[in-house]
Amino acid sequence: MAENSPLVRDFTIPLDRYPHLNENQTLQDAITQIRSFTVGENDRMRYSCLLVVNDQNQLVGRVTLKDLFHGLAPRLVEATKVEKFEGKGSEFPNLAILMEDSLFADCKQLSQKKIGEFMGKIPLFIKADTPLLKGLALMLSNDNTPLPVVDNDKIIGVIRLEELFTEITRQCAL
Repeated sequence: MAENSPLVRDFTIPLDRYPHLNENQTLQDAITQIRSFTVGENDRMRYSCLLVVNDQNQLVGRVTLKDLFHGLAPRLVEATKVEKFEGKGSEFPNLAILMEDSLFADCKQLSQKKIGEFMGKIPLFIKADTPLLKGLALMLSNDNTPLPVVDNDKIIGVIRLEELFTEITRQCAL
Protein backbone atom coordinates (compact mmCIF):
# COMPACT_ATOMS: atom_id res chain seq x y z
CA MET A 1 0.00 0.00 0.00
CA ALA A 2 1.39 3.40 -0.95
CA GLU A 3 2.27 5.63 1.97
CA ASN A 4 -0.23 8.33 1.02
CA SER A 5 -3.06 6.09 -0.11
CA PRO A 6 -6.44 7.67 0.65
CA LEU A 7 -8.41 6.00 3.42
CA VAL A 8 -12.14 5.51 3.84
CA ARG A 9 -12.11 7.90 6.83
CA ASP A 10 -11.07 10.74 4.53
CA PHE A 11 -14.33 10.46 2.57
CA THR A 12 -16.73 9.49 5.32
CA ILE A 13 -19.93 11.47 5.76
CA PRO A 14 -20.00 12.12 9.53
CA LEU A 15 -22.94 10.60 11.37
CA ASP A 16 -24.28 14.03 12.35
CA ARG A 17 -24.59 14.88 8.64
CA TYR A 18 -26.39 11.65 7.70
CA PRO A 19 -29.99 10.70 8.58
CA HIS A 20 -30.18 8.46 11.63
CA LEU A 21 -32.54 7.87 14.53
CA ASN A 22 -33.18 5.68 17.53
CA GLU A 23 -34.91 2.31 17.09
CA ASN A 24 -37.66 3.46 19.47
CA GLN A 25 -38.63 6.40 17.29
CA THR A 26 -41.55 6.19 14.88
CA LEU A 27 -42.01 5.93 11.14
CA GLN A 28 -43.11 9.58 11.26
CA ASP A 29 -39.79 10.49 12.90
CA ALA A 30 -37.95 8.60 10.15
CA ILE A 31 -39.91 10.41 7.45
CA THR A 32 -39.19 13.77 9.05
CA GLN A 33 -35.51 12.91 9.41
CA ILE A 34 -34.96 11.72 5.84
CA ARG A 35 -36.97 14.62 4.39
CA SER A 36 -34.80 17.08 6.33
CA PHE A 37 -31.83 16.06 4.17
CA THR A 38 -32.89 17.67 0.90
CA VAL A 39 -31.04 19.75 -1.65
CA GLY A 40 -31.87 22.07 -4.53
CA GLU A 41 -34.91 24.05 -5.52
CA ASN A 42 -37.04 20.91 -5.87
CA ASP A 43 -36.04 19.63 -2.42
CA ARG A 44 -34.60 16.42 -3.82
CA MET A 45 -33.74 13.90 -1.14
CA ARG A 46 -30.00 13.46 -0.70
CA TYR A 47 -30.20 10.00 0.89
CA SER A 48 -32.48 7.01 0.45
CA CYS A 49 -31.86 5.26 3.74
CA LEU A 50 -31.40 6.03 7.43
CA LEU A 51 -29.21 4.41 10.02
CA VAL A 52 -30.87 3.14 13.20
CA VAL A 53 -29.13 3.17 16.59
CA ASN A 54 -30.09 1.81 20.00
CA ASP A 55 -30.13 3.67 23.34
CA GLN A 56 -26.36 3.11 23.67
CA ASN A 57 -25.89 4.81 20.27
CA GLN A 58 -24.79 1.52 18.70
CA LEU A 59 -25.77 0.82 15.12
CA VAL A 60 -28.55 -1.80 15.00
CA GLY A 61 -29.97 -1.49 11.49
CA ARG A 62 -31.02 0.65 8.59
CA VAL A 63 -34.27 1.74 7.03
CA THR A 64 -34.70 2.27 3.30
CA LEU A 65 -37.48 4.14 1.54
CA LYS A 66 -38.94 0.77 0.62
CA ASP A 67 -38.96 -0.21 4.32
CA LEU A 68 -40.84 3.01 5.09
CA PHE A 69 -43.47 2.08 2.50
CA HIS A 70 -43.75 -1.36 4.11
CA GLY A 71 -44.75 0.42 7.29
CA LEU A 72 -47.03 3.04 5.75
CA ALA A 73 -48.77 0.93 3.09
CA PRO A 74 -48.52 -2.71 4.18
CA ARG A 75 -51.65 -3.84 2.31
CA LEU A 76 -50.39 -2.39 -0.95
CA VAL A 77 -46.95 -3.90 -0.49
CA GLU A 78 -48.45 -7.32 0.29
CA ALA A 79 -50.80 -7.11 -2.69
CA THR A 80 -47.86 -6.51 -5.03
CA LYS A 81 -46.24 -9.72 -3.80
CA VAL A 82 -49.13 -11.97 -4.89
CA GLU A 83 -47.65 -14.39 -7.40
CA LYS A 84 -50.83 -15.42 -9.18
CA PHE A 85 -52.95 -12.30 -8.91
CA GLU A 86 -55.53 -12.68 -11.66
CA GLY A 87 -55.04 -10.02 -14.26
CA LYS A 88 -51.51 -9.25 -13.13
CA GLY A 89 -49.77 -7.59 -15.99
CA SER A 90 -49.62 -4.09 -17.35
CA GLU A 91 -52.87 -3.22 -15.54
CA PHE A 92 -51.67 -4.61 -12.18
CA PRO A 93 -50.62 -1.16 -10.81
CA ASN A 94 -54.28 -0.10 -11.07
CA LEU A 95 -54.77 -2.12 -7.88
CA ALA A 96 -53.20 0.86 -6.09
CA ILE A 97 -56.13 3.04 -7.13
CA LEU A 98 -58.53 0.68 -5.34
CA MET A 99 -56.52 1.06 -2.14
CA GLU A 100 -55.94 4.81 -2.35
CA ASP A 101 -58.63 5.94 0.10
CA SER A 102 -57.71 3.41 2.78
CA LEU A 103 -53.98 3.97 2.29
CA PHE A 104 -54.17 7.70 2.91
CA ALA A 105 -56.61 7.21 5.79
CA ASP A 106 -54.45 4.54 7.48
CA CYS A 107 -50.95 5.93 6.91
CA LYS A 108 -51.23 8.63 9.57
CA GLN A 109 -52.05 6.02 12.22
CA LEU A 110 -49.45 3.59 10.89
CA SER A 111 -46.79 6.31 10.97
CA GLN A 112 -46.79 6.05 14.78
CA LYS A 113 -45.34 2.51 14.71
CA LYS A 114 -41.79 2.07 15.97
CA ILE A 115 -39.11 2.15 13.29
CA GLY A 116 -37.45 -0.92 14.82
CA GLU A 117 -40.26 -3.05 13.36
CA PHE A 118 -39.27 -2.14 9.80
CA MET A 119 -35.51 -1.83 9.87
CA GLY A 120 -33.25 -4.22 8.06
CA LYS A 121 -29.95 -5.62 9.21
CA ILE A 122 -26.67 -4.09 8.17
CA PRO A 123 -24.70 -6.96 6.67
CA LEU A 124 -21.40 -5.14 6.31
CA PHE A 125 -19.34 -2.45 8.02
CA ILE A 126 -16.07 -0.91 6.94
CA LYS A 127 -13.24 0.28 9.17
CA ALA A 128 -12.22 3.92 8.90
CA ASP A 129 -8.57 3.04 8.23
CA THR A 130 -9.44 0.84 5.23
CA PRO A 131 -7.72 1.91 1.99
CA LEU A 132 -10.14 3.57 -0.40
CA LEU A 133 -9.73 0.98 -3.17
CA LYS A 134 -10.42 -1.86 -0.74
CA GLY A 135 -13.57 0.01 0.29
CA LEU A 136 -14.59 0.25 -3.36
CA ALA A 137 -13.97 -3.48 -3.85
CA LEU A 138 -16.15 -4.27 -0.81
CA MET A 139 -18.97 -2.08 -2.09
CA LEU A 140 -18.83 -3.48 -5.62
CA SER A 141 -18.66 -7.11 -4.52
CA ASN A 142 -21.47 -6.80 -2.00
CA ASP A 143 -23.72 -4.28 -3.76
CA ASN A 144 -24.19 -2.67 -0.37
CA THR A 145 -24.14 1.09 -0.18
CA PRO A 146 -23.92 3.20 1.85
CA LEU A 147 -21.54 1.38 4.16
CA PRO A 148 -21.38 2.32 7.83
CA VAL A 149 -17.86 3.38 8.81
CA VAL A 150 -16.57 2.31 12.23
CA ASP A 151 -13.57 3.45 14.23
CA ASN A 152 -12.72 1.54 17.42
CA ASP A 153 -16.06 -0.30 17.10
CA LYS A 154 -18.01 2.97 17.14
CA ILE A 155 -20.00 4.24 14.17
CA ILE A 156 -18.55 7.51 12.89
CA GLY A 157 -20.52 7.88 9.66
CA VAL A 158 -21.05 6.33 6.24
CA ILE A 159 -19.27 6.08 2.94
CA ARG A 160 -21.21 6.03 -0.30
CA LEU A 161 -20.29 4.97 -3.79
CA GLU A 162 -20.64 8.61 -4.84
CA GLU A 163 -17.71 9.74 -2.68
CA LEU A 164 -15.55 6.86 -3.86
CA PHE A 165 -16.41 7.57 -7.50
CA THR A 166 -15.56 11.26 -7.14
CA GLU A 167 -12.19 10.59 -5.50
CA ILE A 168 -11.12 7.73 -7.75
CA THR A 169 -11.99 9.57 -10.96
CA ARG A 170 -10.19 12.65 -9.59
CA GLN A 171 -7.09 10.51 -8.97
CA CYS A 172 -7.38 9.20 -12.53
CA ALA A 173 -7.56 12.82 -13.79
CA LEU A 174 -10.73 12.10 -15.80
